[in-house]
Amino acid sequence: MENYHDSASSSASGFLSVPKLTGDDMYHVFISFSGEDSTWVEQLIQKLEATFPDIKICFHNRDFTPGKTIIENMTECIQRSQKILMVLSPDFVHSRWCLFEANLSMFQDCTSHKAIVPVMLKPCPMPLYLSHLTYLEAEDEQFYKKLCNRLLKTNAKETEDVLVHFQSSILYGGKHLLSLSAVNEDNEVCNGVFSNACVPDALKAVVKDPEIYKKAIRLINDTPPFEDVFKSIWTKVFLVIVFLPLALFTFGFSLANLTWSYFLHLPTCILPLGLAIFKAKYLEKNRTKKLVQNMSRRIGEANLLLAETSVLAGCASKSSLVFVFVSLKRCKDMFSIASGSDREMAKHMWQRAMIRYSSDYANCLAKKHFPCGDSRPPGHLVDGICFCQYVAIQIEQGHWP
Repeated sequence: MENYHDSASSSASGFLSVPKLTGDDMYHVFISFSGEDSTWVEQLIQKLEATFPDIKICFHNRDFTPGKTIIENMTECIQRSQKILMVLSPDFVHSRWCLFEANLSMFQDCTSHKAIVPVMLKPCPMPLYLSHLTYLEAEDEQFYKKLCNRLLKTNAKETEDVLVHFQSSILYGGKHLLSLSAVNEDNEVCNGVFSNACVPDALKAVVKDPEIYKKAIRLINDTPPFEDVFKSIWTKVFLVIVFLPLALFTFGFSLANLTWSYFLHLPTCILPLGLAIFKAKYLEKNRTKKLVQNMSRRIGEANLLLAETSVLAGCASKSSLVFVFVSLKRCKDMFSIASGSDREMAKHMWQRAMIRYSSDYANCLAKKHFPCGDSRPPGHLVDGICFCQYVAIQIEQGHWP
């Protein structure tokens, strides 16, 4: 907030006035935010109250009633506020929004006629219930002016700015729903392990059966680890069999002929050093690549389950997953058509394609970028390449598994 200039304040206050509170309203704005973002929010409140002395802002640290539960306080304050300001960040989505969405049925009556102003403080996925709203970016140079305009404009009911129950119309093919980090994301040598304790909030509206999500995550977590050949007991036995006789021979010969001892010691020194360099430069470099490849295959198996809910997962890295909304029903039908009356062949081809390509395809959808850059007739996805088109491109490039 320190980067706000006085000119921005005077500009905002010069053309706007604080509307009157009517009926049972006590506040112009109720602010919902994560405790991790409290410093930024407090500075924003100070700025707004300095610019508009008559504005009434509900700030839970000072305005919640002691003795009441958080839900009771939130419900009452939202009911008595004209607008709701939501400060979005990863912490908000994981904590504050969880509380809000878990009790959405309770909040629905008091939010259905309240204008909501989302502010993107830190990049994070938009909760599905808010994805139809246009948010303000805190990094925008005109953020403060735009915020004041949104907060202080007419409070007449505006259907495009109110909270709604999930509707399929707010989703579109290829929509990025969630990025999920592994619980062991700092571990550099192991596969990512992801929590399946509950369906993440960003997926709840589409993944109705939590068991599907849990089974999918269990499949991903069971990804086989990268096998380091130098950790194999048989490799170690082989190296001992090769180097121990050589070392003994070199030592014995050195006692008899000191002149040649230096030359005979070279193999016992150079070979282990060469193996160590090879292991460090080649194997370690390819460890992460192999881990991601193993995960992609296992994610493909998980996608056979998730696809029934119109969700696909992708392996963004060994410690991060992406989830996108996309229906593959029409693409799956194309596999049946291509296989004629042979249903078993169609099923087999579909499974192979999903296991091999669905993870990479989900990544492309999440990034809104297909590296193949192939220009094709319209498929089953609006403004994008559908899954059967993506598989066809891979086959043409000789990559059919």
